[in-house]
Amino acid sequence: MKTLKFLYLTILSLIILTSCEKPEFEDLTRYSVEGTEWRLYSGRVYVENLQSGESYYYDHFGPNKTTSNLDIYGGSLSSIDSLTALQYSWYFSNGSFVLNGNKYYDYTKMGVGENTQYSIIGIEPFSSARNIIVLNIEENYMTVRIYDSNESNDGENYHYFSTLTFVKNGMSCQDCIMDVYPTYTYGGILNSIYDSISVSQSLNGSKWVITRYDEGMTPYYPNDTIEFISNVSYTVNGGPWQTYSLSNITGTNMNSLTLYECSTLGGNYSGQITKSFIQSGEINNIVFDGIYGTPGNVTVWLEKIN
Repeated sequence: MKTLKFLYLTILSLIILTSCEKPEFEDLTRYSVEGTEWRLYSGRVYVENLQSGESYYYDHFGPNKTTSNLDIYGGSLSSIDSLTALQYSWYFSNGSFVLNGNKYYDYTKMGVGENTQYSIIGIEPFSSARNIIVLNIEENYMTVRIYDSNESNDGENYHYFSTLTFVKNGMSCQDCIMDVYPTYTYGGILNSIYDSISVSQSLNGSKWVITRYDEGMTPYYPNDTIEFISNVSYTVNGGPWQTYSLSNITGTNMNSLTLYECSTLGGNYSGQITKSFIQSGEINNIVFDGIYGTPGNVTVWLEKIN
C-alpha cells in the first residue's frame, strides 16, 4: 500500500508541475521595421498575363542597370516608385516615414511583428497610398511586397507586383534574397518595359469633351469633360482622380488608351487610337472594349478643348 501511495503522489506531483509550465509561443516581435534605415539592395517584379495565363519575373537591376520604376508600364512620377539600387532608402518611426533621407510622409500600420502591414499615405502628386507587406525580416535585412497593380499594355491585360530586398544601412547582404514565387519563369533584367516619354505624355495636361458614346445601337451625348492631369491620372468634370494608361502597341502606329473606372462610360475600357488623332484633337468612332469585369464595348467620340 505504501508503494502504491508513493507512486500516486509522484504522478500527481508531475501533473501539477507540468500544468504550471508556460507554453512557448513564436516571438513575432523579435525584429522590427521601425527605427532602422533600410537601403535597397535588390528587387524583382512578377508579371502575370491575365489573358494567356503566362507568368514571368524580372530583375529590377543588373550589372549595367541601377535604376528602375515600380510602375513598369507607365513610369510613375512619384518619388517612392523611382528606384535606385544601394541609394534608395526607407526609415519608419512613430508614424513618420522618411524616403531617401529627405522626403517625409505619414504611415499607418496593422498587424504584429513580422506580420505587420504598412500603408504610406500622402504620396505625390495626388495624395495616393502605397501598401507594403513585409514578407520576411531578419536582423540585418528584409523583403517586402509593394505596388500590386492591374494594367493594360499592347492590348493585353496584366497583374504585377514587386518584391524589394533591403539591408540595414552599413550592412551587407548574406543570403538575404528570398526564393522566387513558384510558377513564374525568369524573363531577365527589366529593360524599359514602360513607354517612352513622348507616348506616355501625349495626353498629359489636355482637356477633352466626351461628346458621344454608343452602347449597342443606343447613342448617348454626355458632353462630360475629361482632363488628363498627369501621365497616369485623369478626372471627369473635376471629380475624383482616376487612373489611365497610354502605351504604344509594338510594331504598329497605334496606341492603347485605357480608362479605369470611367464614370461617364460606366467602367473600365480600353481602345486603340493613333498619334494623329491626339494631334488633330479629335477621336471619333473608336471602339473601347470593357476590361477587368466590365462587359461589352462602347463606341466613343472625344473632342479636345485645350
